[in-house]
Order: sequence, then structure tokens, then C-alpha cells
Amino acid sequence: MAARIIFNPAAGNGKAVKILESVKPYLRDQDIEIVTTKGPGHATELAREVANEEDLTVISLGGDGTHHEVINGLMPMGKTIFGVIPAGTGNDFVRVLHYPASLEQMVHTALYGPNRWFDLGAIDDQYFLTVAGAGFDAEVAGWANKHKKQGNGTWVFIRGILYNALGYRPQPMTVTIDGHSTTQNTFMIAMGNTQYIAGGMNICPQADPHDGQFEIMWVEGIKPWQILPLLTRVFRGTHVKRSVVKTFPARELTVEGPSGLWVHADGELIGHLPVHVKTIPKAIRVHMGI
Repeated sequence: MAARIIFNPAAGNGKAVKILESVKPYLRDQDIEIVTTKGPGHATELAREVANEEDLTVISLGGDGTHHEVINGLMPMGKTIFGVIPAGTGNDFVRVLHYPASLEQMVHTALYGPNRWFDLGAIDDQYFLTVAGAGFDAEVAGWANKHKKQGNGTWVFIRGILYNALGYRPQPMTVTIDGHSTTQNTFMIAMGNTQYIAGGMNICPQADPHDGQFEIMWVEGIKPWQILPLLTRVFRGTHVKRSVVKTFPARELTVEGPSGLWVHADGELIGHLPVHVKTIPKAIRVHMGI
């Protein structure tokens, strides 16, 4: 077997099913196995079955949540090569892979493109590909996951921002790096392995999944009327120029705050504060475009 495609039929409100049917003609006469998930967590199990197979390509056909599950099945071994066929709501991970726009060429790149070592983030025993965070972004992620059936793409996240903006209140958070702690009233904190969240928001514009560190983006407590003007800058990545935003690199950190505050990773709610977050440099090989 040259590759296993882990297919989530629930991704993208049915979009994944249509994409798989479009992809199948490109897979004829190739030694490729397609396995289908049956529910939450199943993609992790299907990935774990082949996690020790050296140089096998494992493709996640779904959204960022599916990719998150698959990578958590492939790690910590990191022996396989990872690729994706995007079919979800946000599709943020694929934005940094430089895949071709053509579906046929995208599939070929996901299966056979050049591979490059890719950093991952880890929160306890959970790995993540893109961004983890706590505060307002976690609230929006939770809302978006509950309302995916109402639409796809960035619009779902924008609705989540509008819904949560007026009612959200900043919370005190403490960040500890190398034994040095800083506390401030916090709107949100994001730990970026890659740049994008929420369907293309450039939340951590300097994040690079090949440099062995996160870009931390920490927004101090702001008033409700300041939220939308700040977030309109996020798509261009210019929000980091505002005085209420701090950015800095870190390889490892602890984030503490009220115990009821949600934490997300790759847009999936994974637990509550406090959390210990670290970079796993060169964790897995990923098929990338040129």
C-alpha cells in the first residue's frame, strides 16, 4: 500500500463526499486504500493503525478538525508522511502548504509532492498543526463548531465573532516562559505554529512551521467596541501593529487563568486552562507544493 486516505464524510456539510467522488478518477490503478470515519475520534484510530509504517503516505480528506484527529493518531511516532485534501469549513492548514488550485494537481501533490519536515505544537498529549488559543478565539471556535451546518467557510466564523463580541469579557491570564511570569487582563492569546485560523484570518503572521518555535499573539483586555475594528485587520495580519497586541516567539510556555476558560487547538475545543504548550520541532514530514 502506497497511501491511506482517511475520509470524513461529515466534513464540510457534505462537501467532502462530493470531493471524494471527484478525486476517485485520479486514484485508479494506484495502490491506495480509502477508509471512512464513522464518528468523532475515529480518524485518530484509523491513523494509529498505520502510524508505524515507515514512509507510508497518510492523507486526511476533511477539514482542519479531521486533520487534527489524524495527526494525533500518527504521533508521537511520526514515521509516516502526511498530506491533506481540504474539504472542511475553515481549511486553514492547507493555506501554508502551497498546493495547486487544480483538484487533480492538488491530489497529486498531497500524494507525491516533495515532503518537508514540519513542526507541531503539543498541549499535554494533544498535538496540533496550526494554532492553539484561549479566550475569545476559543469561544468563537466552540460556537462555529456548533453551527457548521448553517454554512461553510469564513462566514461561519464571522457570525461567531459577531455573536460573541458584545457578551465576551476579558479574563486575567498569566503566561510563564523560562520561569518568568507575566499577568494581564486578556482578550485572547494565540500560539501559532502556522499563521491562519477561522477560514483565513492571519492571526500569527510571523508563524513558521519550520523554525522550531511558536509566534505568540497576546491581546490585552479591550472594550467591546474595540473588537470589530481590531478583527477587521486580522485578515491582512496588520492587527499586530496595534498597541493592545503583543507578539513574541516562544518554544514552550504555560498559560494560566480561570479554570472554566476553554482552550482550542486547530479550531477544536480540547480542554480548559491551565495548559502547558510546547513546540515539537521536525515532528512529521508533510507533502507540500513548490
